[in-house]
Amino acid sequence: MIFDNKECTWANMKVVVLGKELVGIRGIKYKLLQEKEHLHGAGDEPIGIQRGKRTYEGEIKLLKFEYDVLEDAVKAAGGRDLLDLTADIVVTYVKDVTSAPRTDIIRGFQFKEFEKGWEQGAKFMEITMPIVFMGLQQNV
Repeated sequence: MIFDNKECTWANMKVVVLGKELVGIRGIKYKLLQEKEHLHGAGDEPIGIQRGKRTYEGEIKLLKFEYDVLEDAVKAAGGRDLLDLTADIVVTYVKDVTSAPRTDIIRGFQFKEFEKGWEQGAKFMEITMPIVFMGLQQNV
């Protein structure tokens, strides 16, 4: 039996928002969190773990031209800026040409904030924006 330990590379990732592949994306992170706490009864050891609400958050790192494309789409739809955007993000990755692609769908995401800035000598602007979203479908 042969085990393949190859990992996906950034070059094998594809991220799509509003039907457009983001070629100016520099990074993406997304995570699922759930409140959890120990349940105590008699004694000082926990007798269980209680679960609470789930939340979803992450961040997207874009080059400014890609930011501008998304902002123009929001304004064309009647929004003020990217904080008015609600959409899905489709992330597809594959290890190599012989592997089946894996796709995650980030459902109903919104940007929480954005900040623009440059420094002396900069060759491009990179904008990192935190996101929240409504759900995550993995490996669909």
